[in-house]
Amino acid sequence: MMRRRLFWKLFLAFWLANCLTFLVGAGAFMLDELRGDTPGLRSLLTTELNLLHRYGEQAGRQFLQVSPQPADVQVGLYDGTGHLLAGRAVPAPRFEQALLDQRGQALVLRASVAADLGEAPRPRGMGPLVTGTLMSALFAMLCSLYLTRPLAWLRAAMGQVAQGRFDVRVKPRLGKRRDEIVDLAEDCDRMAGQLKALVEAQQQLLHDISHELRSPLTRLHAAIGLLRQQPERQEMLGRIERESRRMDDLIEQLLTLARVQSQQGEGDCAQLDVVELLAHIVEDARFEASMKRCKVSLQAAATFVTRGHEELLYRAFENVIRNAVRYTAAGTEVRIEASLVGAGDWLQVGIVDQGPGVDPARLQSIFEPFDRGGDSGGDGFGLGLAIAQRAIGLHQGRITAQTGEAGGLSITILLPRLV
Repeated sequence: MMRRRLFWKLFLAFWLANCLTFLVGAGAFMLDELRGDTPGLRSLLTTELNLLHRYGEQAGRQFLQVSPQPADVQVGLYDGTGHLLAGRAVPAPRFEQALLDQRGQALVLRASVAADLGEAPRPRGMGPLVTGTLMSALFAMLCSLYLTRPLAWLRAAMGQVAQGRFDVRVKPRLGKRRDEIVDLAEDCDRMAGQLKALVEAQQQLLHDISHELRSPLTRLHAAIGLLRQQPERQEMLGRIERESRRMDDLIEQLLTLARVQSQQGEGDCAQLDVVELLAHIVEDARFEASMKRCKVSLQAAATFVTRGHEELLYRAFENVIRNAVRYTAAGTEVRIEASLVGAGDWLQVGIVDQGPGVDPARLQSIFEPFDRGGDSGGDGFGLGLAIAQRAIGLHQGRITAQTGEAGGLSITILLPRLV
């Protein structure tokens, strides 16, 4: 479940701001109502006096009986002798006004709260509105700072990354903060680290390519120079042809590696049977193995149909199997076993040779470009396993290497069934 800490922080902040604004406003209105002279009381007294003048005592008594009055305010209508006619008794009147009704009867209207009926109704105070506005502005400013400061740091960091400074990191500046922005900072830091690794790998790859191309080019130049000095030495033409072919193979493998790394083969995916593909590769490998009196055996499941790029998978399995045939000892056997695992959703292919093997400390590095597993005297360029790893990874699979039980090297490939 995706964490939404920032969402809840913002939600609670805005909710708290609205609640505080409401409570402060409501409190201010309640204090305004509780003060001595209230607009509601003035309206009540003014209406009562008008009714008494125009319609007499009976209308005034009925109005006080039906009019709501605050619990702590007493309003009463008395006659000339001080007898309560309507409303509530007012033991300590702070407002008192005598009048004659339309029949000339003397009446007295009293209230426990002072009121000046000659003033215009006092408008409501602007305090609650101002307080709410200021509090909302304060919370908005804090929320804005909470969001914009780390985003500004992220923007500055990405600007430095765009300039090639891949060592910049944002997460340490965020301290103990824990929310989606921290997750974003972690992803940006991880991206910067990955870009640094990719740039360094590209520089190392260019260095290795230049080193690999320099040797055949040097031999080509030497052969051409000797051929010019001694035209009768026709064997130099064979040397030139071999070196040219070697350079052509190297360039082809480099193009294949670049194609796999850029994932340009995804558009050519189709349904294919991996077991049938393995059978064709093993048939070709047996011809090459016969030259060194070796055997190549295949034990495989019936079928394993998946969706993938046939050419890349072919090159991946071919590179691993041809490596096994190349390095296995003369007169030995290269065993290839393909079985279904994971309820038939995965195909596990094991390729085991009986060669010199690889130092256990180098079992991971042999999948790097131009790494020959410590055997620099081989005929290859060290690109076969690198191409295989990237091609299998493109099909969401895994490839690992370990030392064989009887020596040699054991390569295991796990390939999922894609639809």
